[in-house]
Amino acid sequence: MKHIFIMYDIKKMHDFEKYIHKTMQGLDYLIQYTHSQQEIIQFIKQLSQPARIYSVGGDGALNIVVQATVHTQHEVVVIPLGTGNDFCRMLTKERNPVTLLKQSLKCQAIPIDTIALNDLYFINSACFGVDSIIATHVHDTPHIPLVPDSKSYIVSILQHVFQYQFDEVVIEGDGQLLYKGPVTLCTFNNGQYYGGGFPIIPHANIQDGYMDICVVDKVPKSKIPYLLTFLLRRLLHKRKEVHFFKVKEAHISSHITCNMDGDEVQGEEFDLKVMPQSIQFVMYDKDIKL
Repeated sequence: MKHIFIMYDIKKMHDFEKYIHKTMQGLDYLIQYTHSQQEIIQFIKQLSQPARIYSVGGDGALNIVVQATVHTQHEVVVIPLGTGNDFCRMLTKERNPVTLLKQSLKCQAIPIDTIALNDLYFINSACFGVDSIIATHVHDTPHIPLVPDSKSYIVSILQHVFQYQFDEVVIEGDGQLLYKGPVTLCTFNNGQYYGGGFPIIPHANIQDGYMDICVVDKVPKSKIPYLLTFLLRRLLHKRKEVHFFKVKEAHISSHITCNMDGDEVQGEEFDLKVMPQSIQFVMYDKDIKL
């Protein structure tokens, strides 16, 4: 099986290229630099044979690869070189992309779930509250000296949380009304993390055939930082303002656009459905010794 690395044509990726050449010696591999989402999708869809596709970047880059590899025989590997890298956090505690590249060569792909959102797919999360606004504008945050890019989500939270106008949503799941009213946070998850490492749904499972929903009621804005401390300690379930649901299909009406794994999705009506075992994903083995 050919190994194909999908990378945006930016300096960070070119700097990483030397490690790919060193690690992949003797293997059949290709590095494909791209400039747009559509270019990535078109390139993968024209492949005539199943390949192992390496998504080098963050959650947004992985999201684009997912659009072209769901319901195919391609295998997907995530190499974390982005801002949030939230889906990768669920797979391993290792953060070094070179170490993970080496480890991936000894790992097998297994089928995991994705979630269909209208005519798109996502592998980690789709959010609709202030979390959507924060994720959508995280790359708009100004560079602050001594603050690493990995903390951009924290900067974005401070920028937007107190300007947020609480949106009212209507959520239905598996044929029942689950929630109606204004929300602070609202996310539909396949994975456990979002927002640059927040464990929003620690019990989420990417192979159980369900999506997990977390909704936080409208709360005073001054209380949001306090709630974040519960989120960081994995204690949101102890708060009465927080609601969890587990369903196979859902519908949400929202006036705030959706942020789906780092990409903004316009609309007001969204249908979501779990696609069980719909993508072949390489799972990192924590017991492998390199």
